Amino acid sequence: MKNQFLLLLFLIFATITFAQNIESSTRKFIDETQFTRINKDWTTIAEFKSGIGETVEFYPIEVINLKTGEKRNALQLDMNIKKPEVFKTAWIGIEEINEFIHFIEDNVIPNLDLRFKDKSSEFIFKANEMTLSYFVYEKNRRLTIKLNNYDDNEFKNYTFWTETQVDKIPRLLEILKIIK
Repeated sequence: MKNQFLLLLFLIFATITFAQNIESSTRKFIDETQFTRINKDWTTIAEFKSGIGETVEFYPIEVINLKTGEKRNALQLDMNIKKPEVFKTAWIGIEEINEFIHFIEDNVIPNLDLRFKDKSSEFIFKANEMTLSYFVYEKNRRLTIKLNNYDDNEFKNYTFWTETQVDKIPRLLEILKIIK
């Protein structure tokens, strides 16, 4: 009986621990700051559009705690999707940017022209608030951007994908390099 109780207690603890939402360091900084300023340069943007009018925009931001003057650089992602019709913002913290750059440089850019016969390959980068996937199946290529569950919203799977905008991935790399 004692072993069953300990097992049950362990399972409950593990479920609670792994079910917690993972926020970016930028979201935590904004949430903990009473007065915040977010500077955006709207000329420095990587935009992806789907055939049904959905969009994802990536751009560098500077977040400032107006009380202390502390500043943080980050990447902001704005997603506008149709089903469900929603506009969501996610952030990728500065500590995740270098890994994101390396992922795109080492895995995506060299494989933009990859082609297979009866095979596929998928390259996946997971940040705290976003997952980016580059998928190649024979001659078809697809970019998928999914917002991870970082808030308590009832809809957990905000996903954008496009096949026609894959060639714009190098622009995303340019934006990431501005931040670092």
